Amino acid sequence: MKLQRVVLKEYPKGELQAEHMAIIEEAIPELAEDQVLLQVEHLSIDAFIRTTFNEGAFHGTADLGQPIVALGIGRVIDSRFDGLNQGDAVFGPMGAQTHAVLPGAMLQKIDEDELPARAHLGVLGVTTGLTAYAGIVRVGEVQASDVVVVSAAAGAVGSCACQIAKNCGARVIGIAGGSEKCQFLIDEIGCDDAIDYKHEDIDERLKALAPDGLDVFFDNVGGAVLDAALLNLKEGARVVICGAISQYERTGDVKGPTNYLKIPERNASMLGYTVFRFAEEYDQIREALAEWVLAGQLALPEQVEEGIEQFPDALIKLFSGGHKGKLLVAP
Repeated sequence: MKLQRVVLKEYPKGELQAEHMAIIEEAIPELAEDQVLLQVEHLSIDAFIRTTFNEGAFHGTADLGQPIVALGIGRVIDSRFDGLNQGDAVFGPMGAQTHAVLPGAMLQKIDEDELPARAHLGVLGVTTGLTAYAGIVRVGEVQASDVVVVSAAAGAVGSCACQIAKNCGARVIGIAGGSEKCQFLIDEIGCDDAIDYKHEDIDERLKALAPDGLDVFFDNVGGAVLDAALLNLKEGARVVICGAISQYERTGDVKGPTNYLKIPERNASMLGYTVFRFAEEYDQIREALAEWVLAGQLALPEQVEEGIEQFPDALIKLFSGGHKGKLLVAP
């Protein structure tokens, strides 16, 4: 049997291009004791993947010629690991490939009784639903009647963050690029208002939509979007830094906020976090998210690209804004 892998050919300097990656074919290795052979069903396209192409990255630096890191859902084809059997669905660090041979201890068996396995990459996923919940509920401490603004609101984490904030009783304003995405936020995600950062002045729109200021700003973008939000903070506001996708391709020259003095002026706080801080709460958070999903109070639209050869373009699309909701690749 053969497998196909997407590997990193060279480290990008600046904007990621398809030619920085390559698709190779290799023989599937024989299973050793305690290993599992998997058919990879879905791969999660996440912003952190791009950071691994940088030296000294928080999530580790990718090796040239090796499968690009990616979390995924796989189906067991063969197992030498006690507890995992043929047909089981599992979550783990699959890598950008069609098949994976991994130690069984690295994999989490998935219960598919109520929700499909791929939900563990999206609404129940560590990099998506759990990240959004931790930022909104645990870090931002969103309360009923808060005014919450979410950047990159049409993306996977942003879409979840908006709905979780609504479920907490907040008034939610989403920021996204283009009228189609803004309509998506209102019609499908349930935002109260939306701001098109490509065609509207964010500062002016925030002043019009939230004249008394923002209680919580949940940021996935950084840069100019963060600066505009800082100008509109309410007394005691909380700025939650989840990510900064506008800066991931310029890690050697990151543009920090120029309006940061508004934080002390408003007695506000700016808090950064990683979801790993809440690892002991994962099961509890997943239960809360699943309850909302089953009650129809939380939904995450998916965009699935078919074929491992689509992985490079899908990763680039994540940064160009060419998708809505959760972006997946089905190898």
